[in-house]
Amino acid sequence: MIVLGVTDPVGDDNAAAILVDGELVGMVEEERLNRIKHARNMPPARAIAWCLEQAGCTISDVDVVAVGYSDPKTMFLESAKAVARRRLARRPAFRSLRGELRVYRGHKQYASQLLRAIGADEDKLVWVRHHLAHAASTFHLSPFEQANIVSLDGSGGQDAGLLGVGRGVDIEAFDYVDRETSWGVFYEAFTGGLGFRQHSDEGKVMGLAAYGDPGDAVFPFIDLSGPDGWPCYDRVAMYEEISRIKPRTRDVYPINSYHEHIAARLQFSLEAVMARITQELHARTGLTDFCLAGGTALNCSSNGKLLALPHVERLFVQPAASDAGTALGAAVWAYVQRTGERPKTTFNHAYWGPEYDNDEIQATLDQAKITYRKVDDVSAETARLVANDKIVGWFQGRVEVGPRALGARSIIANPTNPQMKDAVNNNVKFREPWRPFAPSLLAEHMEEYFGTTHESPFMILAFQARDEVASKIPATLHVDGSGRPQTVDRETNPRYWRMIDEFRKLTGVPVVLNTSFNVDSEPIVCTPKNALATLYMSGMDALAIGDFIVEKDGARK
Repeated sequence: MIVLGVTDPVGDDNAAAILVDGELVGMVEEERLNRIKHARNMPPARAIAWCLEQAGCTISDVDVVAVGYSDPKTMFLESAKAVARRRLARRPAFRSLRGELRVYRGHKQYASQLLRAIGADEDKLVWVRHHLAHAASTFHLSPFEQANIVSLDGSGGQDAGLLGVGRGVDIEAFDYVDRETSWGVFYEAFTGGLGFRQHSDEGKVMGLAAYGDPGDAVFPFIDLSGPDGWPCYDRVAMYEEISRIKPRTRDVYPINSYHEHIAARLQFSLEAVMARITQELHARTGLTDFCLAGGTALNCSSNGKLLALPHVERLFVQPAASDAGTALGAAVWAYVQRTGERPKTTFNHAYWGPEYDNDEIQATLDQAKITYRKVDDVSAETARLVANDKIVGWFQGRVEVGPRALGARSIIANPTNPQMKDAVNNNVKFREPWRPFAPSLLAEHMEEYFGTTHESPFMILAFQARDEVASKIPATLHVDGSGRPQTVDRETNPRYWRMIDEFRKLTGVPVVLNTSFNVDSEPIVCTPKNALATLYMSGMDALAIGDFIVEKDGARK
């Protein structure tokens, strides 16, 4: 059975994924291929074509085309009823009936365009409720046989979240989160109120929060114990609070303490909400394992706090937690419903996108007419460069899915040099100086550096570094001493593991600074051409691509 999963493109982070007989064969975000950040409101045409090529099939071979979004007609009827109920209760509604009709028509038009574009029959099309797709993407691909499920984002069709439980092949939704009290919108709205870009700069606000004082109190418009046991908030009061914020001047910093304290209170409030939600789920199920998805799950500071709670033992966070993950989740859900079995793939790494062999890489290097050298051991050569304080682009294997670079399309640097954070921020990434970088460390050293044995392969959990080792990796830790480590496993990424191990042999530190291979506001690189363009438009010193090393003239000694 071949199942093609796609996102609904009337939104952000469009993608495609393909399963063959229960095995995930490939997944890629449209932005990686068309080079337009988030690929907003764009059918994932290139991603679909690549997935079909990766699976060695045509659309006629596909048994199911699953869309990570509710059937437009069902969504319209349910949303219209919700609007009507709010009007009868004289409560403000997120959208008008006219607005719901406009959305419905847009999605119906997309469905027709999608079928025509890929040449699929309408009887192959399956619509999967947005947050059910998110839930399937995390639970059915997790290592857990049963677990609580939390999916939260801005707004996925008729809902803004799912709170439930997964057992075996079944997912039970205890409740769907109303769009009127969307926790994704809550964080996005404050992001905009502070003068940042909504649905883009939430990570910047999360980083800024560590500099402020939250005051140990959630915003007054939040009710942590709502009428159904779940947290909720007064949307009108929230926007009144936001209207009183004096935003920063866009693209100007430093940010002052006023903005830092608001960001800190925002982060504190989200963490309190997540703590209450997970506590309620634990009370209902007795389970201590949790699966997270949806855009809110990308908040690594909140995730790290969750893992420290007494009712949370293990946590699996889908690295493609944004709407891109609904393509994967829709395919998984359709497969489970058709077969009664969970997929054969366990999501223990994120390397599911395109890759390029040495011949393809060398052809690009020759075409660019640049100087390069082929080496016998690219891991050892790269480790030497990094130990000598060179900033290196690392381009190896298949592209990662999700917003975090995990040692396939990464920029790496020396974590022991305290000046390296500013050097990478100012000269390579061209981004705000308060934003932290992440440590990629050998998995077997996780407890030594962060005091836990919990796996963190997706750089999506924040932990406090142990005091005795914090001074060894200053460039990778935030102002509060926390880091969002990636534990690198020898089996899932042997070349990256070996490079870090070679760096350990040179310096005694089994860690490198890791950030995504892109500059601010651009997608992570995908092809060798993308990598070369980013190398020469930024302050990187070198590129390790396949078995080749490219060094800029000014970087050589």
